Amino acid sequence: MIDVACVCVGDKFNPNLHVKQLYLAISKYLHQPFRFNVLTDRTLDLDITYNEIRVPDLNLSAGDMWWYKSYLFSREFTGTVLYFDLDTIPIGSLDKLIDYNPNDFLICQDFNRKWLSDYQVSNSSVMRWHAPNYYDIWDNFIANKDAIVKRHRGDQDYLTEYFTDRNDKSWWPTTWAMSFKWELFRGGLILSGTGLQGDGTWPADPNMYSYPAQPWIIPSDCSVVVFHGQPDPWDTDFGKQHLIPDV
Repeated sequence: MIDVACVCVGDKFNPNLHVKQLYLAISKYLHQPFRFNVLTDRTLDLDITYNEIRVPDLNLSAGDMWWYKSYLFSREFTGTVLYFDLDTIPIGSLDKLIDYNPNDFLICQDFNRKWLSDYQVSNSSVMRWHAPNYYDIWDNFIANKDAIVKRHRGDQDYLTEYFTDRNDKSWWPTTWAMSFKWELFRGGLILSGTGLQGDGTWPADPNMYSYPAQPWIIPSDCSVVVFHGQPDPWDTDFGKQHLIPDV
């Protein structure tokens, strides 16, 4: 039984929309038995089959809520774990995410890879691992929380450092999990940067994209579209078009 997990803490995500949509997408695209787990700091009332896991109060500020993801590596899990951020959109078969390099910890290469092919930072939007091999990630975090939070910008920098001297980490193939705003929207940005205009709004000028006349271009083997920073998926036509009806 695969443990699929997500984290819903703080007030950014609406459980009845974002958690439920992820569950429906997993049900559509993962053809293996799974248990759906929601790590949360509240009581959820969802009409889906799921397992609710209460995360401990880490006394974090609103801007540091991503650190609750560290609890994914606690002893709550005992087997294979497949994790998705709530601002990801699965759009294709997820079975390959279970089968690929089964002995490794799988994670995204940070999307700066678009301009720096050997960029060594990881992005934790989509991950898979065998739980008992990585309990020390949580143990070390809880023992040294203040120092870790101070030293790193977020959980993915902590994971990047953790795997620096290990040989059991792999990145997903580039086209399997892709950045919407940097790699897919209008064929992808031509130049490095955030994809925002000078006033902070998204998208960038059409001339900044490879195919400005196309709303987006998705490779056939892309299974997960990742949103990071702005925009949020529910603010885009792509996100709205990929809502799965609850039937």
